[in-house]
Amino acid sequence: MRTFLLLALTFVAVNGSQPDLRKTLLKDIIVFVNQTLHNHSEKNLKQFVRDIFQSVRCSDEALCQAAKVLNGVHLNTDPNNMIYRNLFTYADLTVHRNCSVTASEEHPVKDFLKKIKDCCQLLYSKPVSRPKRVK
Repeated sequence: MRTFLLLALTFVAVNGSQPDLRKTLLKDIIVFVNQTLHNHSEKNLKQFVRDIFQSVRCSDEALCQAAKVLNGVHLNTDPNNMIYRNLFTYADLTVHRNCSVTASEEHPVKDFLKKIKDCCQLLYSKPVSRPKRVK
């Protein structure tokens, strides 16, 4: 009986880990964006970046593009740039690592971060679809 329970728990942990990791990353991105918006000087938040949310809807690919946009942005109170790192990891999990940024319109970082937060909240609220099992 113990062996069966251990096997069942292992199966649940292995098969349920990726969707849970995606939700955790989305939640972390929301937290880091909130921290960045409250702890940064206006000078850093007034930098201009390409706003990919003008041309694409909120999706996994949009977050990949957001990671590429934030790659070159320096935010003082975020020395490891955790927003970028988590966005990049999320894109890697969703198989959108090789996305390209085609947006040309620019907006302040502050507005862009708010759009990232809104997008993460939207994706977080959606149920995670699990891959179908192959027989």
